[in-house]
Amino acid sequence: MKTIGIDSDSYLVYEGNTMYGYGLFPTPTLLPADILNELEDELAPEKNNDLQRLPFVFIDDGYDPTSRVRKGRIYERWDSQPQQWHVHMHPAVPGESRQVTGSGYIKKSLITFREFNFLPTLKHLGIENPLVVLGSNDQFTIWTVIDVETSISGETILFLKARKTIGVLPKVNYEAIDSKYHSQIKDKLGRLADDIYKAGPDSIVDRSREAASAIVNAYMLEKSLIEKDRDLGQLAKPLKEKAEKRIASNCVESLALLHSRTKHAEQQNKALRHVTEADAEYAVQSVSVLLHELGYVYE
Repeated sequence: MKTIGIDSDSYLVYEGNTMYGYGLFPTPTLLPADILNELEDELAPEKNNDLQRLPFVFIDDGYDPTSRVRKGRIYERWDSQPQQWHVHMHPAVPGESRQVTGSGYIKKSLITFREFNFLPTLKHLGIENPLVVLGSNDQFTIWTVIDVETSISGETILFLKARKTIGVLPKVNYEAIDSKYHSQIKDKLGRLADDIYKAGPDSIVDRSREAASAIVNAYMLEKSLIEKDRDLGQLAKPLKEKAEKRIASNCVESLALLHSRTKHAEQQNKALRHVTEADAEYAVQSVSVLLHELGYVYE
């Protein structure tokens, strides 16, 4: 079984078969990792700085800036920590030669991770759309798995794409918006921007709907096209007929429909599919289009 061991004092890395191995030099970049279901409401790793308790580690094998694809290997935590290894002298610590035993090895206590059978394990757990979270606590990134390979030694090699490419909101020109609506729009857009990087698709759609509602209500009230705030679903028709904003109206209608699909009762009663990452991306882009159509961005 392919394994890696990490020295908790020096953070030097060893690779081997079960508990026999050799030092890797130069030391590879290792990142704390976790695997989550895309449909989870909160997408964040467990707040944990203890190397012995990390569920997975990711060995970064490189990033292609052209395709924006990251490649690396993932290992899962050994059941008990640390494990006793027999290793060859590490190239970075030549002074270890005096510790070599008669069998030619050095005994070391290492935090150990083993090869992870990625796809079969996730299938067993019922995770159809996995996301890989790299980093820990509040400093992490979320990646979509776009391909999986297995090396001849049994290592799982992942090809990842940053989830933040789901969409970027434009810079809002608040000078074009009545100041009394600034606070609410900033709050809703801020919540949406946060969710893009750490929440599941249901939550992103909900936040997109709230942001769209604040934006469109502000526009319609400012132009005296409605008398009071309305639910988003009630704004599509007047936005089209009174403001003559057909594209904006279509975005509003789509967001209202998507939002209803996040409700369990709607999914069950109408046999609707679950909201997906593609829906979340569409929702964020719809908010962006609304801001452009209503003249609320810098041109």
